Amino acid sequence: MAGDERDRGILSEADRAYLRGEKTFSSVQSERNARARVRDRLFEAVRDFELLVEALDDHDRELVFEKRFGNMAGADAFDALVSAQALLYRGVDDTDIDFEAVLHEAVNVAEAGDGRAATVDLDVTYERLSPESLLHKLESGEELSLTELAYLHGHDDVSRDRLARYVADDETVDDGRIQSKVTEF
Repeated sequence: MAGDERDRGILSEADRAYLRGEKTFSSVQSERNARARVRDRLFEAVRDFELLVEALDDHDRELVFEKRFGNMAGADAFDALVSAQALLYRGVDDTDIDFEAVLHEAVNVAEAGDGRAATVDLDVTYERLSPESLLHKLESGEELSLTELAYLHGHDDVSRDRLARYVADDETVDDGRIQSKVTEF
């Protein structure tokens, strides 16, 4: 997704270039200032969600999600929405607020607009990822999730050539969510 040209959102194009590692600063202070601007924008953007949930017209929301995200190519919409959820999940984990309580309340706030209430059950089972265990799974013929493949791809202990041997002939890896992470093969 490097170099994607698009309008400013939370991040400016310069912010995106910096976070992708495409831009460096001439001084440590300039970099600190840029990081502070990104943090401030993210904080205020998350706070804006309350106003958006309460006041954004349904038609406007539908135009964004149904039309714009619905018309995005490949897995781009899926990736963007998963990433938004992942950032919020990690962010809630950084606080002392229980994620399941946040998720329950969020679903019910959304459903209340349609005159409904929901029961939300969240079951999260953690498994430690390691290159050794994932490579063992590949060697024994097991399939890996896109997340597991991306983890291996990003890990310094696994060469791209070694990983490519396992996924080169695998037709099930024909998914845009992983292609952006493994296109350098």
